[in-house]
Amino acid sequence: MHEAHLINSIFSYLETEEERAGRPVKKIYVSISEFSNISEEHFRQHYREQSQGTRWESLDIEIKKIPYGKEFRIDRIEFM
Repeated sequence: MHEAHLINSIFSYLETEEERAGRPVKKIYVSISEFSNISEEHFRQHYREQSQGTRWESLDIEIKKIPYGKEFRIDRIEFM
């Protein structure tokens, strides 16, 4: 499943960034292309399911739809 791989990649990235910054992630800002096969609702549903029981379960995620570009990207991270 494409979404499961995407969410696992996000977790791996967040873990790396937390280790680098020495503090936990509070919020991420992401962009999803209009041409992608991922809707905001679909992404949030998969994220909720896969993040249960993880330290990123209550992570604040702001999603912006973009008209073109990469299917999905993390634009910015805020730390606590």
